[in-house]
Amino acid sequence: MYQSITTSNYTFEDVITGGDLYVDKTDFFHKLVTVNKGIFFLSRPRRFGKSLSVSILKNIFKGNKELFKGLKIYDMPYDWKTYPVINLNISKTDCSSAEQLNKGLAIILRDSAKELGIELSSETKSGYLFGELINKAKNQGKVVILIDEYDKPLVENIYAPHIEEIRQVLENFYINIKASDEHLRFVFMTGVTKFSKVSVFSKLNNLRDISMSEAFATMYGYTQEEVEHYFGDRIDALADKNKTDRIEYREKIQKWYNGFRFHEDALTVYNPVSLGMFINEGGRFSNFWFSTGSPSFIFKVLKRQNIDFFETLFRPVDSVILDSFDVANMQAAPLLLQTGYLTIDRVETLMDKPVYFLRFPNMEIETAFEKHLLSSMAERSLEVVTSEIIQLQIALVTNNTKDIQKILKSHIAAIPYANRSNMEENYQNIIYSVFRLLGAEIHNEVHMNNGRIDTVIVNRNHIYIFEFKMDQPAAVAIAQIKEKGYATPYLHDGKPITLIGINFSREERNIVEWVEETD
Repeated sequence: MYQSITTSNYTFEDVITGGDLYVDKTDFFHKLVTVNKGIFFLSRPRRFGKSLSVSILKNIFKGNKELFKGLKIYDMPYDWKTYPVINLNISKTDCSSAEQLNKGLAIILRDSAKELGIELSSETKSGYLFGELINKAKNQGKVVILIDEYDKPLVENIYAPHIEEIRQVLENFYINIKASDEHLRFVFMTGVTKFSKVSVFSKLNNLRDISMSEAFATMYGYTQEEVEHYFGDRIDALADKNKTDRIEYREKIQKWYNGFRFHEDALTVYNPVSLGMFINEGGRFSNFWFSTGSPSFIFKVLKRQNIDFFETLFRPVDSVILDSFDVANMQAAPLLLQTGYLTIDRVETLMDKPVYFLRFPNMEIETAFEKHLLSSMAERSLEVVTSEIIQLQIALVTNNTKDIQKILKSHIAAIPYANRSNMEENYQNIIYSVFRLLGAEIHNEVHMNNGRIDTVIVNRNHIYIFEFKMDQPAAVAIAQIKEKGYATPYLHDGKPITLIGINFSREERNIVEWVEETD
């Protein structure tokens, strides 16, 4: 009899007493709690088990050893001493304004005080109440502070006119952690993003960030070894049910849901919710992670800052840039890495300094992200975008270039005027992002010894070579492809090759000329 796989239970007691399957990560928690005094911060994408981890820490510091029977930490050296625990889930607060945030924080502080048998004063300022709670809790022993989703008020108000007021409330609130340092046994803060500079961290210089620490890189998510150990039998059963070779089935699951890496030398991990829902849904491949929450915040930032997503995808990034997320100076790399839409591919050394190369973690993220990105850019529904993609797939397979041209022009025309740059590269990225969704092999900015091909698309029965121009005849683009021999590296494939020259108009902000030749 299999244990049930829960994807929505964030309370450790309920997981254990309810008989749910728990992938044992308690050795990581042992590393944390055996530090003499630890003040930690760890960011992870949503639905990676952060709230459950806070619940686990709460039970450890409340001395509930028997809940951990059968788990790794149970037999590891630890005193299981009871501490006063202040457990604050910031997601429960109303953060529509600074005033509402202050009230919401006061409410969760009073709830935590009630758990400890502490009565707080009638003061209404949340910053004062937090300090008061710590000061009174210290009478019960060294204090443990656990804060989940610390960044929700900032994320939800990223472009709100009152963002500075929100930030000030949070800074006045969290500064109590530094001010109460001598009374603290342990602090653990978690969220999706790590804000810097104009952030709550400006005065928390005693906080140890373990977000990209190799020692904790697989603390959240499932490694391949863990998947085989805890879910192997179920995966085999699903492969048999779906009449699929077991090895091929595993490889497909890896492509869809594995691939998150939180340190360059660490193993990759699966998103736990995606894998759990995949198994619960009988082995149906789908974009479960996106379906569990709206990614609108990400696309709002990308549009507002006019960030070139695909440039970020291919450009090496300095480790300093990846370290934090600055509201005042948005950069795509830390935002997309911390939120899980990109992950670490590899690290190379340039000029004696490490630089990071990023990639999509897996197929689930790649396909869903690009559909949402196109939908956001054009301000069209996902249904419309998905329909266009299907039409393009059919046109590509049947080599119907008239329909390809028609659909691309329609998509570009639908993008609001304010969202369209008059730069050639912008249109190239739009077309590139559309074609990535087709499942065809696509290469952007292909370097050759005598030039650079804008875009090459290879499917199972055809090759397309694109050259883009701005306010120049499309024939010029065709001539460049032929003159520089862009098709030469692909002749050995034995597939028909179509050369396509495209002219974009600054004035009309769309494709105005499309010329093609068969090589």
